[in-house]
Amino acid sequence: MNRVFRTNSLRLASLRLGLAMLLGMLSTGLAQAQMERLFPGGSLKGVATFGAWPDITINCIPYTLGPGVRVLDAEQRVVLTGQLPGLASAVVFLRDASGSVFRVWLVSPKDPSLATVPNAASNCGFGAG
Repeated sequence: MNRVFRTNSLRLASLRLGLAMLLGMLSTGLAQAQMERLFPGGSLKGVATFGAWPDITINCIPYTLGPGVRVLDAEQRVVLTGQLPGLASAVVFLRDASGSVFRVWLVSPKDPSLATVPNAASNCGFGAG
């Protein structure tokens, strides 16, 4: 059997495939940029200040970071616990049954995903030092 590849048709096919892949990647990137994050039920939002390990203050109320705490930044990357002291940020957080904070997401205050997350209790009003 005689097999002959025409270079022009092969080149055109690879160009079309490359263009289709590029358009697919661009549309996926735009869809991810517009997608809102979903936080688990029971999540609360507030403004946190991380102190010496394991102290965290959210909306002027002191909490403790629990064992195995996971802190994620806006790009869903893990923030190491050594980077936390002195950090202040808007957060979404979850507490365990003992009241310790075990999940923290660092977020932008303008994040549209925060519209569905209730505010945590605050003690920042009158008389808060």
